[in-house]
Amino acid sequence: MSQELITNWGEHDSSLQKILVLASTRLSIFDDDLSKLRLERPDNTDILRRFLSSDRQHLLRIVLKNAEPLRRDSPRLMKLLATFPQNMRVYECPPNLASLNDSLLIADDRHALIRFHKDNVRSKVLSDMPEECRPYVHRFEEIMTEGGEQICATTLGL
Repeated sequence: MSQELITNWGEHDSSLQKILVLASTRLSIFDDDLSKLRLERPDNTDILRRFLSSDRQHLLRIVLKNAEPLRRDSPRLMKLLATFPQNMRVYECPPNLASLNDSLLIADDRHALIRFHKDNVRSKVLSDMPEECRPYVHRFEEIMTEGGEQICATTLGL
């Protein structure tokens, strides 16, 4: 069990990878547009691919305030979405959540990377701390209940 305060982007990136690797069944992400999380990096998408391919029950849920950068600038993540539609879901949240400024990355309801403001690196890392993660898990579930548009890897048409 550990808790750590992050104050620079290098520590943030290594903590993100640490949390991704710790995930064994479920990953939940809420972010502005994923640009600061840098999930599109090849090493991060490789970790996500291994997570998603190791078991059909593994679940990756991502809620974004702005999904356009994902569609435009994240071909690796969009390929993962196309390859694993059964256990990867991406949503663009409704406009009424535009005022939320934090970022959540939660693994298995016991590990988390919490960035306090979308434009600032200041973050908290929780490792193997289910009680401390519980409010963030609850917050993510509340965000999910607000609904939003599901993002698909393919364009639907007639």
